[in-house]
Amino acid sequence: MSIKEYFLDFVDLIYPDSCVACRNPLVSGEEILCVYCEEELAITDYHKDDYNPIKALFYGRCQIKQGASFLHFSKGGRTQEILHALKYKNMPEVGVKLGSLMADLYKQTAFFKSIDILIPVPLHPKKLKKRGYNQSTAIAEGIQKSLDLPIMENALIRVIANSTQTKKSRFARWKNVESIFKVPNPSTLQNKHILLIDDVITTGATLEASVLQLLTIPGVTVSVVSLAYAE
Repeated sequence: MSIKEYFLDFVDLIYPDSCVACRNPLVSGEEILCVYCEEELAITDYHKDDYNPIKALFYGRCQIKQGASFLHFSKGGRTQEILHALKYKNMPEVGVKLGSLMADLYKQTAFFKSIDILIPVPLHPKKLKKRGYNQSTAIAEGIQKSLDLPIMENALIRVIANSTQTKKSRFARWKNVESIFKVPNPSTLQNKHILLIDDVITTGATLEASVLQLLTIPGVTVSVVSLAYAE
């Protein structure tokens, strides 16, 4: 951990109600993000374009109906601070907040049209026990607040605790997630349009493995969305 990160963690202890992006104290009426950071979020607008970089990731790999990411990810930027708080600061409420913002924006278009079920990309039980929550479920809960769709958290399960994807090549990432997901009760998903939800997309390997497993179920259609895209 860098000196800057130690300092910012110290600031969080002094000002627990601080903006997760800039660490400045929140004022009355602000929640999770200060007004400035919320207005300056690096929104992608991919949901408006049927030929966006997220859909392009899956061309020739697996068939998805819609694909988008809410925010651009850049090292040292607001999105990185938001994701860090969500995954490592015991703050699932960050996912709920950002998921709700994303859904409020996306439902102004046809992106969510015909979606039946929200499924968060699952963590392995060991990782879930260690972290205490699934960050993708938190994002799904935020989306649900806006769309009132059911979340089926255990419809897709992770049966292998794969190693971290950090610093792996595209091929290594794909091999790392191959066959790690299972669907316990396929009949409950037949003929459904599923929105698969993740926190951040890099190569798309984890989502691809999830989508391929879901597409083995008769009549299933899958769309994917993430909080961020690391280009």
